[in-house]
Parts: sequence; structure tokens; C-alpha cells
Amino acid sequence: MTTEQDSFSPPNSRPCVVRSAGPDDLRSVLAVHSGRGEGAEIAASELEQQTWACMMRTDDLTVYLAEIDGDPVGTATVMMMPNLTYGCAPTAFIEAVVVIPNQRRKGIATAILRQVLNDARSTGCNKVQLLSHKRHATDGAHSLYTTLGFEPEAEGFRLYLGQVPAAIQAAKGI
Repeated sequence: MTTEQDSFSPPNSRPCVVRSAGPDDLRSVLAVHSGRGEGAEIAASELEQQTWACMMRTDDLTVYLAEIDGDPVGTATVMMMPNLTYGCAPTAFIEAVVVIPNQRRKGIATAILRQVLNDARSTGCNKVQLLSHKRHATDGAHSLYTTLGFEPEAEGFRLYLGQVPAAIQAAKGI
């Protein structure tokens, strides 16, 4: 899924641009995932570089990058899966919606997700799936998703076959 650059300006704020990340954007995406974003100096490991190269070669995968004045502030990854159901319309899976802490609640995740939904519609998707951990029920994420039309209609299941992420361990009190 490819997307054109889209921008928006929250009230009393600098404009935010949402675009598809490219091969040279690994450090920007890692900066957002680290929570540091703007101006962070992030070094990518060899494994991260190899994984990013694989992601960039995957036709039905798009990493969205939100920037303000060229600084990375948010990201999300979307995979379009061909599907035999729904008249063979593809299904979009949204993963890793992240906005750096000092830019949250300013419309950045909304802008990213609106771009994702517009792109999913334009490619003929019938369904968009998004999993969100239960710990986000109180931090505004679930409210954001329902505002955009998502409905909490399914029970999600996960099985970590390797390392359980620290945030999950913390939420479970492990």
C-alpha cells in the first residue's frame, strides 16, 4: 500500500505531515519507538537494519511516519493481507501505533489513522483490524479508536513465542 503525503495542522500547532516511510527512515521510526522522537540520535543494530530492509521490500506493508518540521513524532505499520472472504477484498492489519510522549493528544495518531483508513479504502479493503492492549483502555487510545469508527467487537489472543515485551510484563505485574 502506498500513500501520498498528507498534512494537517492542529489548532495552535505546527503542521504535521503523514507519509510513507522509505528506506532512509529507519532511524526516524526507531526514534519514535524509543519515545524520544524529535532530534534523537538513534543507532540501528544490524538486526534492525536487516529487518527494515525486509519490511521495505514487502509489497503489502507500509510504515507510516508523522513528522513536524521534519522531526519524527509518530508512526504505525500496516499490512494488507489478501483474503478469500468478503468477496476477496483484502484486510488491513494495523500494528505499532506510536506517538512520542510530548506530542500525544495533539491529533497525530488521529492523522496517521485517518491516512491509513483512506489508503485502506482506496485499495478496496473491506475490514481493518487493530489490536490494542487492555492497558490502553484508560490512557485515551481506546477512545481514539472508537472515535474513528473502530468497534471493540472481538476478543484478541496473543502468544509470545519469545521475549514478552517489558510493557506487557509491567501491565501484568510480572
